[in-house]
Amino acid sequence: MPSSPDTAEFWITLGVALVSAGVVGLMSWLEHRPRTGLKPRLFPTTPVLLVFGFLGLLALVHLVNLYGITTGNRTVP
Repeated sequence: MPSSPDTAEFWITLGVALVSAGVVGLMSWLEHRPRTGLKPRLFPTTPVLLVFGFLGLLALVHLVNLYGITTGNRTVP
């Protein structure tokens, strides 16, 4: 657990995780709407979905690391 959950790093990371979850949800909803015609959509949702999904995953891993759990390769001398 972080020594103080009031640090700016924690709140910024939590904000990035929440915003990315919201954008991923919105893009997923936009992608799964039924098409009304054969015209292509003007906004490409798939690249935005992938970028914000990756940012959300990084933010989640960072929050877990702030909590005290090691997630990467750890070399012990």
